Amino acid sequence: MKETEFAYRVRQVLNDGAERLDYKTVYRLEQARERALQRHRTGPVETPVWVPSLQTASHALDRSTSRGFWTWLYRAGLVLPILALVIGFIGIYDWQRTQQIEHLADLDFAVLMDESPIDTFADSGFGVLLKNQDRVN
Repeated sequence: MKETEFAYRVRQVLNDGAERLDYKTVYRLEQARERALQRHRTGPVETPVWVPSLQTASHALDRSTSRGFWTWLYRAGLVLPILALVIGFIGIYDWQRTQQIEHLADLDFAVLMDESPIDTFADSGFGVLLKNQDRVN
């Protein structure tokens, strides 16, 4: 089959299918075709792309030779987030340690007040807990 014959048959099938389309669909296809042709005539549209930059870091590096309050402020702006992160980690560690101590104190209080069920003392994990408690304190 030749290329022109194939193109003719494809065109015939498309034309037969286009006759069966409703009016709204045909209208939308015509509008889309017109928009596509208009874009093709005007050429590709270049849309501006926003690229974030590290302005604070670059300004701090540019002003490193000058001395003054603003240079110190820019450098502090780079160090303060790291300092806040370290303080946060210390706070989380302290809070978890406090929670563990409170849990062990509640367990000791329950044992001393004899509020624990008898099965608790027979459990093998209870002895391990008491051994680990001596290491913690």
